[in-house]
Amino acid sequence: MDALTTAVLKDVTLLVWLALLAGAAAYKILRQLRPAACWNWGGRVNARVYVAADAVVVAALSLLLLGGLRQAGGGASDEPELSAPLVASGIFVQLLAAALLLFYLGRIRGLHAAELFGVRRLSPLRAGAYALLLMLPLLLVVNGVAWAVNAWMQSFWPDLEAQDAVRAFRDSGDTAARAALVIAAVVVAPLVEELVFRGFIYGVIKRFTDAWFAALCSALLFAVVHLHVGSLFPLAVLALLLCAAYELSGSLLVPMLMHALFNLTSLALLLLFPEAAT
Repeated sequence: MDALTTAVLKDVTLLVWLALLAGAAAYKILRQLRPAACWNWGGRVNARVYVAADAVVVAALSLLLLGGLRQAGGGASDEPELSAPLVASGIFVQLLAAALLLFYLGRIRGLHAAELFGVRRLSPLRAGAYALLLMLPLLLVVNGVAWAVNAWMQSFWPDLEAQDAVRAFRDSGDTAARAALVIAAVVVAPLVEELVFRGFIYGVIKRFTDAWFAALCSALLFAVVHLHVGSLFPLAVLALLLCAAYELSGSLLVPMLMHALFNLTSLALLLLFPEAAT
């Protein structure tokens, strides 16, 4: 990752972290002034169960992201490589992160993840119907935003390229590596990223602020994690729409399925139109 990209992503992460501190303090004052107003209890996502320790975990995660960006500023490879062992190691790290979060919630906080994230609120069939119903507007909005941002950035951002993973998938001739990346993108990433960003981070921030503020902050952190300035705004919009789907349905299973369908559609389009990858 080049120095300019690193600097932009670091600035965004730092601004989100500062916004979290300021927002939590501001909403606490608002609640003292208007104690009857339940700022964080609207919608179908239950945020009441979270406590200050959970907010500390979210703050630590954002600081770890900031530190990781500092470590990552050593320059990007012009030709990102794709290999099955590399993808497998990434899958392992993501699953480990999810396991640690579930351990924290279950063993330390005493919370039941399936109930907390509304997994049993909808049957898999109904969750799938929700996801399919919401996919068309999501695809239209996110890809429209991506096209507009790409057209805008072409005029001032040097060497605007697709994400490294996209370029590697497009250019790789390694069938095993490509298959591993499909599994990572369509199965593992939706499960882990929705658990961490929509399930935990969004819920905790909502507990101490409100749904709108929580959706915006968690969406920006989600976008930064993908380490690509050109995708920053489109991915933030994707995350906002996934938050909305979570609130509308009350089940984390719905944004998980939508995320999987979005990634699957993106990979299918990449295979059909490799020259359009940006």
